[in-house]
Amino acid sequence: MNKPEILLEQPNNRGTLIAVVEQDERTAYFYIYPAEQFSDRYGMRACWLRNLQPAPKERDYPAMEKGTAPMLEAPYCNHPLGREPLEAEHLSIMWSEEDDGAAVFYQNEPIGVIPGWSLSTEQLICYALDCTAPVDNILFPLKDADALHERLQKTSLFWDKWSEENNNPWSAIQQQFLQSYEAQFGRVLQYYAIDQEQWPPMALAMFGKDDIVYFLSLGVSIRPMPWVEFLYNDQAPGFRRMELGLAVSKKDFTEPEIMSMAQALSGMADSPWRNLSWLGEGHTISSSGLPKGYDSFILSSALYSGPEIVLPAMEGDRINLYWAVPITLQERESAHSKPNGGYDLLEKMIADGITHIIQKRKT
Repeated sequence: MNKPEILLEQPNNRGTLIAVVEQDERTAYFYIYPAEQFSDRYGMRACWLRNLQPAPKERDYPAMEKGTAPMLEAPYCNHPLGREPLEAEHLSIMWSEEDDGAAVFYQNEPIGVIPGWSLSTEQLICYALDCTAPVDNILFPLKDADALHERLQKTSLFWDKWSEENNNPWSAIQQQFLQSYEAQFGRVLQYYAIDQEQWPPMALAMFGKDDIVYFLSLGVSIRPMPWVEFLYNDQAPGFRRMELGLAVSKKDFTEPEIMSMAQALSGMADSPWRNLSWLGEGHTISSSGLPKGYDSFILSSALYSGPEIVLPAMEGDRINLYWAVPITLQERESAHSKPNGGYDLLEKMIADGITHIIQKRKT
């Protein structure tokens, strides 16, 4: 048997996952592999695409025993006599907006989908156009997945919008956020690009008011975060997009200390997609950019004590503005010692009068 031929290989936006279409003389498959640094956390996900030879009547155990990709049994495929091989020039990959799942297209038609939320499940799930009935609750017919087709259409429109250089939505998004922030904190004093010339565009805007220096992100919410759809299901639109804020008292911290914290905040902005993770209320992030005595940031919208900041919606989703507040190593360890410990820590901080404004406190 010949070694499978790689017809297409394409990493996602941050190179954390790689989509591959392989084909031998018997069958074609679509795979998503984790990059090497994630191989201990995530496994390979596979999606059968088509048989190229007559399908077996029963499970293709001989191929599995040899460690080769099995053909799909005849009762589950719409071409029991086999189909023609795929041609590489007609294949393309479309990654999900979260960057954790992908669809493979052939001649501009989706033929296989590995959804992003399957990254977080123990049982692998995929969909194939040429599959006619569910197989072991792993492989499902793509033609019957109406919600998935709607999702693919939405994702396609999203990428089309960002690929149109003459009609890039960034300028409008940028202005909407700056207007929302300026309504509360006054005019922008400084503006820092934090995207390192990668898509999507992201920035930190600096403001000053009542001896407080504010840093607020914009552009982070362009992408929904990984994991959230799996964790929150139908409620995911309320949790999958975020922006970050930092408020520091000029009376309590020096300018170098303030700027070091701002730099740490900018490093968090890409964290969910760099690390295939998500950030939310009560999450903690260790940082070396904090003043002496502190170990980590805790993220929270509940700590915010000022007037409401009205942020624009993004792709119809609510945006959460999480304020980063320093905590000690002891506080972080306490938060990690039990389920939902971050919420308990936030309740204690609120009871102690700690707000989103970072001031000196006994550590």
